Amino acid sequence: MNQLETGSNYLRFLPAVFHEGSKDGGSPSPNLLLERYLKIFEAIISGIEDDELNEKKGIAETLNIISDIFHPRFSFLFDDAEKSFLPPLKDNEKTHFKNHFRQDTDIDEFLDEFLRWLAGWTALVLKDDWELEKKREIIARIIPIYRMRGTKRGLEEYLRIYVGKRINIIGEAEQFQVGTTSYVGKKARVGGFPPYFFIVEVDVMYMFRWDNVPGDESERLLSYLKDDFGIDWAEGADIHKSDDGKITSITRDDNSAKIRLDEEKGKAELEVKGDKIYELNVKKENGGLIIYNAKNVRASDIKKWKNKKKVIERIINSEKPIHTDYWLNIKHPRITLGVNSNIGENTLL
Repeated sequence: MNQLETGSNYLRFLPAVFHEGSKDGGSPSPNLLLERYLKIFEAIISGIEDDELNEKKGIAETLNIISDIFHPRFSFLFDDAEKSFLPPLKDNEKTHFKNHFRQDTDIDEFLDEFLRWLAGWTALVLKDDWELEKKREIIARIIPIYRMRGTKRGLEEYLRIYVGKRINIIGEAEQFQVGTTSYVGKKARVGGFPPYFFIVEVDVMYMFRWDNVPGDESERLLSYLKDDFGIDWAEGADIHKSDDGKITSITRDDNSAKIRLDEEKGKAELEVKGDKIYELNVKKENGGLIIYNAKNVRASDIKKWKNKKKVIERIINSEKPIHTDYWLNIKHPRITLGVNSNIGENTLL
């Protein structure tokens, strides 16, 4: 039945004379014309469940979620039991989102347009190649990062948004040690750095810290597998670690990959189902194990990062304190006998 033909809930707000029943105990709604008239306003303001209106939400219901709209978590789409910071938008959540707004467009296109508009209020430019979930994450993180502007951590976090690699900012020169920090070159400093000088290192070989996956660096690992190894299905995959802590498994649908750790030999292996095995490097650092991809970085990858150098420099120049100076160091594997000494495409000098 069309909801406009039934009684209006707004009738109860009128004096009793407008909705009291007939004296002979008949229908409690004698004024059908008034009820149908009120139903029009009820549909617009409160919203009604009606097929002819495509279950369009009313003004009041939309206003109730207005505070949630301005945060990309979109809490109104999820049950109160959902405690994740940014729950993924599944098909049913997307449909629910669409019910509150216009109906004449593809929901993914609408959300992309809406997130770009929302990002504009935070002075943030979203990259075209970012997935929908990444755009939500970046918008959610950007305001706290702005509060750290002008600090080492603030610049590191801001660079990670656009670079996606391990960023390390060095503000103090290392002590000169023969065989350790005794190299000659631009980074060689006698007596420390000049005032207000720092180094920004972008490590294209760094993958993740073993103890942080699954955990804080899960998204970093999945992004690395997709971008650097061409494993497209890795995005949104599940990550589990074996009971002995030696194997990290990445799975999604029928696809799977495993990273096996051999701490004694200082290496790890990435095995992709139906593909091949990649050898990875393991390094002990600050009491933990760092997984590096030093043997599979191609010369074309290094060239790509060198081309990105100007983009990274523009970001640093816009975010660093104006009185400071810096040097940008993109760390990549160099020729090492027995390690990176192949002749051909992967020869790195």
